[in-house]
Amino acid sequence: MKMIRCFLGVVCALAIASSALAQTKVSGTLDCDKADPTYLVPVPGREGFAFGLSQNKCTWLKGGSVGGLQPAEFFNTTILEVTGASALSTAAGVSRYTPADAAYSRSTGTHDRQALTVSGYWTDTGATGRLLGIKGGGTYTCKMKGPEPGVGYTCEVQGEYTLPAVKK
Repeated sequence: MKMIRCFLGVVCALAIASSALAQTKVSGTLDCDKADPTYLVPVPGREGFAFGLSQNKCTWLKGGSVGGLQPAEFFNTTILEVTGASALSTAAGVSRYTPADAAYSRSTGTHDRQALTVSGYWTDTGATGRLLGIKGGGTYTCKMKGPEPGVGYTCEVQGEYTLPAVKK
């Protein structure tokens, strides 16, 4: 009898632990305005080589809901390393939810200015309010609205996240 109770206790503990770690899928479409501000600094003597810094304000056209919260807006601050028709990017994102919750992310990607595409990976780096403790990440693919740095874009975002178990 003791063995059965011990076994049931272990099974219950594993079930609770696995439900706390369950991944929830997230996806959505972002539409981002032209960057403001935008800075592009060419490297002297290196044709087509420059560094850029820009910030885009974005709107979730669909999806993006996390933990039952619908995002109100997204800000993406990007550092670009431009080499000819391609670029590497590192960005920090902030998704603001209603009323005062926010989730922070970091992304890295590659830009093809001829094909007008951007793709890469994102990861959650922190949050406030009801999203505190979020962990997750995924991929994104974007279509740029033109070839110049800082131009707007539309992205399809996919990934998974976990939120800590609610304490009672």
